[in-house]
Amino acid sequence: MDSFDIVITVEDQEVSLTLQPEQAYGYKVIYHGTLVGEIASRDNGASWYKVSVEEVTPGIYPMYEHDASKGIPRIVLDEVTLKQIAEAISQQEK
Repeated sequence: MDSFDIVITVEDQEVSLTLQPEQAYGYKVIYHGTLVGEIASRDNGASWYKVSVEEVTPGIYPMYEHDASKGIPRIVLDEVTLKQIAEAISQQEK
């Protein structure tokens, strides 16, 4: 599968992310060329979890660092964000 773009809502603002397939059932979460983190599924997409920082392989991407001075919401792979990403993946796979 190729990388694809999704739009989620963070702090009431739309944010565009790129999801790049990684290993069997996981994705790198990329924001403007920086790596926010990785997510994976234990059960073929039924539930998703954030891969621990120690296990993340950034590859060519620098790690994402929030810059509050730009007025852009901070992107965190919390439960709300994971749910939005999972819904977008589900739509993409249809």
